[in-house]
Amino acid sequence: MKDFETMNPDVYSVKVTLCPLQEAIISPAHGYQVNALLLNILRLSAPELAEELHDSDSAKPFTVSTLQGRSMAAGRGYRVSPESAYYLRFTFLKSETFTHFLAGALKWESEPIEVGAATFQVQEINPALPGDSLTGFDSYEGILSHASAHYQIEMEFLSPTAFRSGGRRNVIFPDPGLVFGSYFNRWQAFSSVKLDDTITSWFEKMIVARYQLETRFLDFGSYQEVGFSGRCRFLLNRNTPEEIVTGINALADFAFYCGTGAKTTMGMGQTRRVKGARNVKMAEKGHILTKIGVE
Repeated sequence: MKDFETMNPDVYSVKVTLCPLQEAIISPAHGYQVNALLLNILRLSAPELAEELHDSDSAKPFTVSTLQGRSMAAGRGYRVSPESAYYLRFTFLKSETFTHFLAGALKWESEPIEVGAATFQVQEINPALPGDSLTGFDSYEGILSHASAHYQIEMEFLSPTAFRSGGRRNVIFPDPGLVFGSYFNRWQAFSSVKLDDTITSWFEKMIVARYQLETRFLDFGSYQEVGFSGRCRFLLNRNTPEEIVTGINALADFAFYCGTGAKTTMGMGQTRRVKGARNVKMAEKGHILTKIGVE
């Protein structure tokens, strides 16, 4: 099992468990508020970094989820109750950002936090809960060195996912070039272990073999973002070189931390690889590519 003693992690997925102090109704457009909460925590330990992340238009080394847990619809909002537990998921793509987050959280101590109109008490902040599929940590070298050589990759998009095209127009289909291109761009932005640029030409040779997707919206107050969620299975081209196959598999694993597409710092694009899918190794590729179809 991975631990901090044997690894110098670069990337983290952290689950923050919360309990409401009273019943409240929060706006569905609270992705901005969760983003602001994370920056406020960072501001306690690294104010200059928090301001830089707030003002920058470049790729950011973190993602956030919207509030997760049992809630009831209440008009255009969601009702939260002290009888239920809730959580936020933060991921970090640089160890320095995670370190400042933890330092800020310690300075915050036991003070309640606010998400919109709701006030919560933090119960736990944990980057590695046993058996929890939404927490973890790794290094870029570790992701690459442990990458599989599968020609079949299945991804699950947990929150509305979309790609920007032509200004404000959203692409709401998991085109392999856009999906894996977003992982590649974030890997290159934050990893000290760079991938060869030639890998991108192989993204376009991948195909969508099977999917179960639905259109979903995420509210941002004055507007809504449309995206897709669900599962999608990708097949690599049978002529893809082994080192490229390994790199693409590493990017698929990295998606757990970096998310997919646009507005991942506001709750969109939460992603994980489906580990239990019928993955196919290189030795079997000639057989399976004649068998698989779209269901």
